[in-house]
Amino acid sequence: MSGGSPGPGAPHGPGAPHGPRLNWALLAAFDPDRPGPMPKDLARTFQLAGESLNLAARPIERFELAGTLNGHPGHVRSDLAKKNFQGIFALAVAGRCAREPLRTHSRATAASALLSWAQVYRPSGNPVDEWFFLPLLQAVDLVAWSLPRGEQATLVNWAGDFAISGDRFYEQKAERNSVRSNNWMARRLLIRTVAATVAGQGAARAAMPGLLRVFVARNYVTGPSGERDGRTFDFVQRDALHYHIAAVQPLVEVTLYAPDLVDDVVRAAIQSGLGFIRPYFLGQKEHIEFATTSAPFDRERRDDGNPVFRNAPWDPARGRVVLRLARTVFPEIRGWTEQIVDQRYDPRTKLLAAIYGEPQRQAGWTEQAANGRSRPIPTARREGARPGLGIAVHPGVRDRAQRRPCQARPAQP
Repeated sequence: MSGGSPGPGAPHGPGAPHGPRLNWALLAAFDPDRPGPMPKDLARTFQLAGESLNLAARPIERFELAGTLNGHPGHVRSDLAKKNFQGIFALAVAGRCAREPLRTHSRATAASALLSWAQVYRPSGNPVDEWFFLPLLQAVDLVAWSLPRGEQATLVNWAGDFAISGDRFYEQKAERNSVRSNNWMARRLLIRTVAATVAGQGAARAAMPGLLRVFVARNYVTGPSGERDGRTFDFVQRDALHYHIAAVQPLVEVTLYAPDLVDDVVRAAIQSGLGFIRPYFLGQKEHIEFATTSAPFDRERRDDGNPVFRNAPWDPARGRVVLRLARTVFPEIRGWTEQIVDQRYDPRTKLLAAIYGEPQRQAGWTEQAANGRSRPIPTARREGARPGLGIAVHPGVRDRAQRRPCQARPAQP
């Protein structure tokens, strides 16, 4: 594996032998042993981790979300399997930077769940199915480096398989296939960014700036005036802000997790895509969703009773998550999105918004980063896990938690 540059705030880069490789921003500098109040969004994540210590993973061999109705057996099975992904992510965060004994117990449970998935699920490369695995790929980045080298290799290689399978998936798609120009590709580029970074795939990661530039050149199209106005190919193809956001949000997340891969051209395109949402979000314009969609499956889902696909005015509440995340790295939108900073989000979204720099959520974080140094996320102390908690762990992880809890080990060459 070849090397690369770490994102700002990341303790280690893609070519580093051990340690998280994604940009974890303020989380990378957090010291759980510093006296003082815990940042509220991190405290909520730790609470969820504590509630998830008995988590049992539900790995399946494939997801069947793309192209299936909500009631399809494969769709139902996939929804059930991913239901506790938020919990696994919370466990990984706590397993990396909570105080003991939660740190050791959380790491053991997260490792068990991730290893179970790595043994069962083989990435297909379909980005619509697999972008739901982003919390697990992030969890691998936080957890893998503290495991024995065999388990570490299992998780890191599994993460890398998401990038490799995505490339194979797209090799089968014709150059003019719309999935090269719409939200499918946006999701694929996010998955590829995270997977290649976590797995240390230097060549794949180095190709990302060029792939992102090519994509925004195809995805951002001209409006009625003949000029690019921030609208995406998805908005034209599906006549829906729902799919416009599906194309914009993955690139916002690339900017969070690997900011060094986003150049000024791509950043300007993302900002224009966010700006396109503004008049609809503020109620200055109304858009009837899917009225002239070119995708018959949108009508099938509408007729099946899926409320997202009704021919009804777009609900501004559906823009909250993308705008909440974007506020952290696109300060230009903060003036018209102040009203969305509240508690009505899942714990992961609130934590990401806080650690990547949302001004209103930085209380409790800024003091730790005030000296300008980014300290590594601490590894677990050698305190040993207390037995009897009923933690569902992968074979071998329980013994390790009791004997030598989560001492960080460098990856083997």
